[in-house]
Order: sequence, then C-alpha cells, then structure tokens
Amino acid sequence: MIKNFKDPFGGVHGESSVNKPSPFKIDKEEALREIDDSLAKWDQKKVVKKSFLQKLREGKNQNEENIKAVHWEYSKEAKDYVKINLVWSKKVIRTLANVPLKQVRVALAGLKAFYTQISAVKPDINHPDVLSCYNATAQNYNLEIKNIKFKESVDVDLLDPFAGVTGEDLEIIFNNLSVDKSKALEELDYSIDYFDQIGISSRNKDVKFIKRKPKNFSLSYKTSNEYFNIYLFWASQKLKSIERVEKNRARVALVSLRGYVKSINTQRPDLSDPNLKLMYEATKLKHKPGCTKNSRVEMKPLEEGGMSYWSYNSHRWITGRYDKKKGKFIPPKKNL
Repeated sequence: MIKNFKDPFGGVHGESSVNKPSPFKIDKEEALREIDDSLAKWDQKKVVKKSFLQKLREGKNQNEENIKAVHWEYSKEAKDYVKINLVWSKKVIRTLANVPLKQVRVALAGLKAFYTQISAVKPDINHPDVLSCYNATAQNYNLEIKNIKFKESVDVDLLDPFAGVTGEDLEIIFNNLSVDKSKALEELDYSIDYFDQIGISSRNKDVKFIKRKPKNFSLSYKTSNEYFNIYLFWASQKLKSIERVEKNRARVALVSLRGYVKSINTQRPDLSDPNLKLMYEATKLKHKPGCTKNSRVEMKPLEEGGMSYWSYNSHRWITGRYDKKKGKFIPPKKNL
C-alpha cells in the first residue's frame, strides 16, 4: 500500500531552473516597487512644511523630514530642495541634486517611466544609465561586466531618467563641468552688476565693486565708458571675445552670455556645439589631476603614465587615492 506523505511546504513549489527569473528582471521588479513606494511617500507628505509647534505637538516620528524614501531626500545644502537618486540593484547609480520641490514629482515619475521602459530580457546597454544598471546587477550576482566606451557626443536623444528635470545643478563634487558652470555664473552675475555701476561715483558705489574688477568685460578704450570688450570666461580662461561693443549692446551681450551658460546641461552637454566643446576641453585641462609638485605619479592621467582618466559619461576626472594605513595607492574604479 502506497502512503501519501504530507508535503511540508503545503504543495508550494519554486520556479524551475528553466523558468526562473533572471537577476536583472528581479532588480527591475524591485526598482519599480521602490519607485512606487517613493512616489507614495512624496504624495503623502504633500510638500507642506509644518511649523515647529505643529511638529512638536505631533511628535518626532511625524516629522515629514524623517520620512525615509529610497529615491529622494531633502538636500542638506538647502531646505527647499531635494536630492533624487537613480537606484538599481541596491546601488545609487546617479544623483540629481538641488531639485526644487515643485519639480520633484516630475523627476520621480520620470524615474518610474525609465525603469518601466528597460527591457528585462534585452536591456539597451548603449544607454549609459542602463549600462550602469546592468553592471550593478552583474556585480551583485558575479556576472560578466559589460565595458562600452561611449563617444564624446551621441547622435540620438537618450531617455532621460529624470524626465528633463535638471535641478539647480548637480552635486558640485560629482561633475567638473558643474563646478566651472557655477563659478562662471557667479562671475557673470558680478560682471553684470558691476556694469550697472559704471558712471556712478566711487563714493556711491557698493564697496565690493571697488575691490575687484569684472572678468567678463573690460573697457575698449581707457578714456571712454562707451565701448567694451566682452569675454567668455570659463575654467579660469578667456576663451572667446568680441571687441569694441557699444554700451547698450554690451549689456545685452553679457545677459545673453549668462543665459547661454545657464542653459548648459552639465549632465548631458551637447559637444556638437563648437563653443561648448571649447569650454569642455578647458574644464578637462583645468581639473586635470597630478599637476601639483607633491602629486603622486599615479594621480596623473593615463596618457602621462598615471591611473586617472576622464569620464565622458559623468564629465569628470576619475582618480584613485593613497591609503596611508595600508601604505598603497588604490586605483580608480573603471568605466564610471
């Protein structure tokens, strides 16, 4: 007589080795679950700032800023801005910093659309962000890492994970182009304000305009305040100029120059623009590592016998570091 033994798992079976989901598919499902959770938490909070007294009455656990979400958190630099993360396989792939509150949901919805459109079967690794996601999964599951060298510019429009939201700027430490853009805008603001002070007596001028001269323009003639030379000043260099511009047109040129710099997407710069290409190369040169007297040889660029390299994906120099405790140089990570 054949006995029927009770199944300790209650008849529940796992997926067969043939039908089992791939690690990349698992990570896509997790990414979609987490972005839904992040969106729900953002909607729940409704972007309403409570008074200190309200927070005190409701208790610390009800403080909206203590809400934990995978894809967003308040910026440490400014209260009214949010940092948004592209996360895959439990790793932060990329961060968008200083996003205004009113644009946060657009960026989060963009992330969901981005995750949704990634194929779990055949992901498009020609997209830099999809490649980073793929390699994050590969690293966690000991799979083959894919290495693709991207061109300086791409002929087709790539899906932006953040739906076109750029925030006020990227984290300055994350992108050398962002550093120079921020400084260029500061100089242009100063130059425009200085220009508006021309003709005002020194006694009535703001003190800051007496101490330092502007970098974006100069007088064409020492004895006249009616003609000016206008400079594209970027990465500590005067890259281009127009000369002998009449006063009325000079201010227009300065404001236009500021608008041009402001419009630069430091995440995806259009290097088919010859002016931006010139600025991009100036940024590479300015931030080139290993140039100081005490720099280690390993900090120099690869073409100069070091280990550092320029990333056309994240637009920054990727460098290693010296571990004093271990007494050895830690090489930079590849393909960042």
